[in-house]
Amino acid sequence: MINLCYTDDHQETKFINNTQKEFSEALILPQTWLYLSEPTEEEISLVAKTTKINEMLIRSLLDAEESAHIDEEGKVTVVVVDTPIVRMESKYPEVEHYTTIPLANLINDEFVVTICTQKDIVIPNLIKNNKNLSPQKPVRLIIQILFRNAQIFVSKLKEVDKGSEFIQTKLQEALKNSDLFELLNLGKSLVYLSTGLNSNQVVLEKLKNHPLFLQFQDGLALIDDTIIENRQAMEMCAIHRDILNGLMDAYASVISNNVSSIMKTLTVLTIVLTIPMLFASLFGMNFDLPLAAHNGFWITIVISLVLSLVLGYFLAIYTSKLRFRFSSKKKKTRK
Repeated sequence: MINLCYTDDHQETKFINNTQKEFSEALILPQTWLYLSEPTEEEISLVAKTTKINEMLIRSLLDAEESAHIDEEGKVTVVVVDTPIVRMESKYPEVEHYTTIPLANLINDEFVVTICTQKDIVIPNLIKNNKNLSPQKPVRLIIQILFRNAQIFVSKLKEVDKGSEFIQTKLQEALKNSDLFELLNLGKSLVYLSTGLNSNQVVLEKLKNHPLFLQFQDGLALIDDTIIENRQAMEMCAIHRDILNGLMDAYASVISNNVSSIMKTLTVLTIVLTIPMLFASLFGMNFDLPLAAHNGFWITIVISLVLSLVLGYFLAIYTSKLRFRFSSKKKKTRK
């Protein structure tokens, strides 16, 4: 899909997309910003022909694995950054998992072209909430895109944090494997977002010293704001990753403690049941035993049951004392 942004004779910014009007070469005029989202072959050819940008360059920027960078291709300046999108659906509507895809921006003498392989979040949000977009100021427009991209990273990190808190409440109710996998996928989202932010930071630092952007002094302050916003997102991402890693370690300890408690209970039951099995094995042997002609069998059954109950009672008290001592030691260490 192609979206077109231009400034009319009254200096008002207008937006057109190809759901409203079919595009043609005559419609795409100089001093225009073109936004391609999931473009078709015909749209790629049309944009390449009208903007005089190499079609192979446009196709190469549609690679989902394209890394963030700034480059020069003839008279075209290419600025590629990573932008967040939803990676996969969660079983909870309150939780979303994210990854990053390349968002490419191309500038030549007459046009600004923004290309994305999928429907992204940044550009629609920018068009909706910012009325000061001007294709006649291409450098400022690119910086506005990068600044909004950094803001979107911050907002998505907050969404990941909310999702993490929601899953924590679910895990406190019941420790389910599916919820642990949700938490693991949130950790993956933070890894993807962190990688994208680090790559974008390198591009922003280079952009600040780029000759094209140094010509516009009024844009330097906005670049600094973008760098600060991106750095803030990096710090937020690092904090959330540390918290999430700590949570995963804590839940691993909880699972280990639960297994230890179960094994302790099974050990007590095994010891208690050993006594009746011992008496049963003795009376199962093929030789004469004392009291075999009388009520010896019932006597041994009663004795084994009494011994089992007594032993079980003492083992239960012993294990409860161990648990009490362990918990009291933990409370003392916390104090």
